[in-house]
Amino acid sequence: MNSAIDQRLALRNFERVKISHEPPEKRIHSFTVEPLMEYTDHEGIAEASRCIGCNICTQSCPASLDIGGYIRSTAVGDPAETIRIVFENLPFPAIIGRVCTHNCEDICVYNDTGGPIAIRHLKRYAADKFDDYGKILDMPKRKFIGKKVAVIGGGPAGLTTAYYLAIQGVAVTLFEARPELGGFMKQGIPRYRLPQEVLDKEIGFITNLGVEVHTNTQVGKDVKFEDLMADYDAVFMGIGNHKARMTGTPGSDAKNIMHATEFLGRVAYGEKINVGNTVVVIGGGFTANDSSRVSMRLGAKKVYILYRRREVDRPGYPSSNAEEEMEESIEENVQYMWEVTPFEYVSENGKVAGVKYWENEMVMEGRGRAKPVPKKEKVLYIPADMVIEATGQESDFSFLGEDYLRQLRLTPQGHVIVNQNGMTTIKGLFSGGDSTNINRDLITAVRDADIAAVGILNYLNVMDQIADDKWLPLVDRWKKYSPSAAIKS
Repeated sequence: MNSAIDQRLALRNFERVKISHEPPEKRIHSFTVEPLMEYTDHEGIAEASRCIGCNICTQSCPASLDIGGYIRSTAVGDPAETIRIVFENLPFPAIIGRVCTHNCEDICVYNDTGGPIAIRHLKRYAADKFDDYGKILDMPKRKFIGKKVAVIGGGPAGLTTAYYLAIQGVAVTLFEARPELGGFMKQGIPRYRLPQEVLDKEIGFITNLGVEVHTNTQVGKDVKFEDLMADYDAVFMGIGNHKARMTGTPGSDAKNIMHATEFLGRVAYGEKINVGNTVVVIGGGFTANDSSRVSMRLGAKKVYILYRRREVDRPGYPSSNAEEEMEESIEENVQYMWEVTPFEYVSENGKVAGVKYWENEMVMEGRGRAKPVPKKEKVLYIPADMVIEATGQESDFSFLGEDYLRQLRLTPQGHVIVNQNGMTTIKGLFSGGDSTNINRDLITAVRDADIAAVGILNYLNVMDQIADDKWLPLVDRWKKYSPSAAIKS
């Protein structure tokens, strides 16, 4: 290491600037109080100044954001430049700045030295300074280039695709089955984590580019899929995985038992569900956490999360994101019960009254994952006024119709197979998001859309007509980091 770098490191404060939390007693009954507080200018600049600019973080970012670049602009007090850099690949800085799984932080070189750079939070810090991104982005003047693209699904993948195509003069029409755009961002993430005004700001910025939007319009019912394929030059499918996967536990027909996707979706659209005093959530992932914390905000006095495996086996672990969400849940008095298997829902007068369950023994089978084996000799019971199953979802492709459904190839796990340009096995049909990738997170959905947007422009053979290649998403910013390449350099 040379002397200049030695000097910089000697002057650098390695300790992460702590992100303050709103007190649990203040937030536990509110859908408007965000658990994490905003950095002040002093805190934001101080935290960004810790970064040494190695950009290893970019190698773990699905969307290939120039993280080192926008952290540096934040460090010198230029949040507008931060937003410009983020928009190279991502049109949701305030949304992703709140709910990204932030794999970038897990790979940060400071992980063992003061804590990783607060990359996600710094993105939020910069984004929240601007009500209208159009005032700081030098957007090209939109000129129609004679091509039309239909987008099915108004979630992160569909909106990102619409954004990058609309900039380049493609006429985009977006079809969304639900009353509002946002997909999982709207229906699956509670408003205390992702405020409605943040959704409105960033979704509105995209639709104001001239994207034609049809909400409450279900493809396959209100609009035929075959008509879209005939009337548009290409179609993008970002349908998510909204079809609930219930466990089928005996007693599931009792009242006050529902899947987390239905529960969170109904609350997201303003319904105040009577959850009673005690709620039992089945599952151990992020959706289970959200369901439990929403239940608290709806008035539950006790909320239990039951998961059949160990704490270290829960979805998303190990990651700082999983740790942070669990920490917030525990602060709000959610109680976790690990290594248990619910086997019956008990009802009284047609309404759920409790859950029978067994404790599990974790048994290793070869070199694979430990398997939970119920110890059935002892039956345990927990009372419940409501049961929420956060047990996974899947995609529903029935809207395609039989002819197209036969042409669409899926993986054994049910994900759409696409080529390197994001196109499915149906010519002219592109896909991305939760129905397509195994990560099933927002930032990967954005990457899918980045790939598809460029793929669609190439498929339409209009790359020579685009307004400005500066506004094409940078699908792979740099070659992936490898120790051997670093040694050779």
